[in-house]
Amino acid sequence: MNPAARKRALAEVRRTLPAITGLQVAAHGRVVGKYYGAYLSSTFQPWRDAAGKIVAYEAYARSQSKHGSDLSPWQLFADAAVDSDLVTLDRLCRTIHALNFFSRTDIDVPLVVNVDVRLLQAVAEHHGEFFGKVLAVLGVAPERIVIEIHTTHLLDLSRLKQVLASYRRHGFAVAVNAESVIHARSLAQLLAPDLLMIYASSLAPELLTRHLAGLAVGDVRIALKHIETAEAAAAAAAAKVDWLQGFHLDRPAPELSNFTSTQN
Repeated sequence: MNPAARKRALAEVRRTLPAITGLQVAAHGRVVGKYYGAYLSSTFQPWRDAAGKIVAYEAYARSQSKHGSDLSPWQLFADAAVDSDLVTLDRLCRTIHALNFFSRTDIDVPLVVNVDVRLLQAVAEHHGEFFGKVLAVLGVAPERIVIEIHTTHLLDLSRLKQVLASYRRHGFAVAVNAESVIHARSLAQLLAPDLLMIYASSLAPELLTRHLAGLAVGDVRIALKHIETAEAAAAAAAAKVDWLQGFHLDRPAPELSNFTSTQN
C-alpha cells in the first residue's frame, strides 16, 4: 500500500467507522492517532519459530506528548477512568496497528494484537465485531489476526470462555497469557486457546522441555515470550517451542524492514 493508498484507506475508515477519531498520516508516512494530548503509534516485534523464521508480528502501542516526550501507553489506559474512554482508546490502538501493518503487501504472517482486560469487562458482548469491521474496510481477513488476552485479572472462567467464543465466531485466532506452568496447564485444558503464551522468566531453562511436555493439549501451540538470554533462547529452541519472542531475539521497531525473515 503506497502513501496515496494508505490515505484512501484512512479516509474509508473515517467514513465507514466514524467512532474512530484522531487518525492521521504523520510525516514519516506511518499512521498515528491523537488521544487527548497524546499521539499514539505502532511498533512491532517478531515472533519466531525454533529455526529463527518469523511466524508472526506482535503490535505494541507507543505514545508521546504533543511536545515529543515519551509517555507510557499503559498509563494512558490506566487514566481512562470511564468505560467509554477505554473502549475508544483500545479500538484506536488496534486500528492504528492494522493500518500500519497491513500497508505492507509483502507480509504474509499473522498480526498479534493485545486487548486490554478492562475492555473485556466493559463491553458486554459481541467481542471482535468492531475490529472485524475495521479489517473489512481494509480488505483483511480476520484469520490474519491473533487476539492476545491477559487472563490474570479476568477471573470469571465462564466470562472468559464467552469472550474467546465471540472472537472465534468473528474469525480471529485467540492467545491467552499464563503466569506460571500450573496456570498454563489449567488454561490449556479449560480453554484450548490457539496459542498459550508463557513468560520465559517463569521457567528454569534446564526444566523447560519437561514443563512444556505437560502442556501439550490438542492443537494448542506454545509461545514463549520475554526471552532475554542466550540460555533461554537455546532451551526454547531445543524444547521445540512453537513461537519465541524476546529482546535477545529482536527489539520492537516501527518499521518491519528492520527485521530479517530468518536469523543467522
